Amino acid sequence: MDSTVYVGGAIFREGLGSVPGWGIRVEGERIAAVLPDEVLRSQADAHTKVVELDGAFVSPAFTDAHLHPAVGGVDAGRCDLSGVIDARVYLEMIADYARAHPGRPWILGGGWSMEAFPGGTPRKEDLDSVVPDRPVALANRDRHGFWVNSRALEIAGVDARTPDPASGRIERDPDGTPTGTLHEGAADLVLQHQSEATEAEITAGLVASQQMCFSYGIAGWQDAIVGPSSVGPDNLGAYLAAAADGTLKARASLALWWDRERGLEQLEDLLARREQVARLGTGMRADSVKIMVDGVAENFSAAVSAPYLDSHGHQTDSLGLTHFTGAQLKEIVTELDRRGFQAH
Repeated sequence: MDSTVYVGGAIFREGLGSVPGWGIRVEGERIAAVLPDEVLRSQADAHTKVVELDGAFVSPAFTDAHLHPAVGGVDAGRCDLSGVIDARVYLEMIADYARAHPGRPWILGGGWSMEAFPGGTPRKEDLDSVVPDRPVALANRDRHGFWVNSRALEIAGVDARTPDPASGRIERDPDGTPTGTLHEGAADLVLQHQSEATEAEITAGLVASQQMCFSYGIAGWQDAIVGPSSVGPDNLGAYLAAAADGTLKARASLALWWDRERGLEQLEDLLARREQVARLGTGMRADSVKIMVDGVAENFSAAVSAPYLDSHGHQTDSLGLTHFTGAQLKEIVTELDRRGFQAH
């Protein structure tokens, strides 16, 4: 059997990390041997392809089961707060970004951590102190909440009289005034007023995220939301373009977004998107459909069977958010399964 040996670099060995001077022999799709370079070289014959690593490192690769590389990459290319967990530093970073981008009509991005703020809910006044004249909307690390300033709320017309949407919650002071944190679908009240990321920006974000993933040994992923959604703009075009021109080198599995404002009629659109991906013949797949049933526990939007407690331990009347009834889910999942989709 023809084989390939990789020598002249370093390989990963369990318990030892990077081991220079050792290489691997691959036969078919299996690693057949892990040996010192000199042994592999001596065993090579006319049927052996020798790949010189020139000092490069070879490691097993990981596949991430739940990732948002395109949306996350866009945020990272804007006002990126993901590197720290400190409210004071966040404000310094936001102020620096605003000064460096005076022509941006909106300050967008994200990556802040809930633990940096009392109760996990930052306030608009802090943002107002560094960016009083332009709207600011920054996603937290899981993108289930947004930190906005007074200007963003003003543009959206969100005030004490604005009811919570069915899909989210406005964090409020005791008198009903919005504090500056918008949970889940409540963020859409503001985000609908800012311009969507361009396809070029989404593609650049996808490629940047891919490079970061590769640096951690992640060679593939499932993008848990692909399509126009409450989390971000439609990112399918970026995947199609990057896969078609060879820019996308990772193994990508796409979970198409189920629009909860629509019904079973959207199945035809999802089938068309799946076929569009399959026609490329690049190995990229779109066999899953993402159904966001509820929120997350951190902001009390996850659906629960017993009411949440307030900060004093007293029972509230909140059971979180539930976007679908049991009957709806049964119907949707049954139809997805019948069409060969995995329900995510």
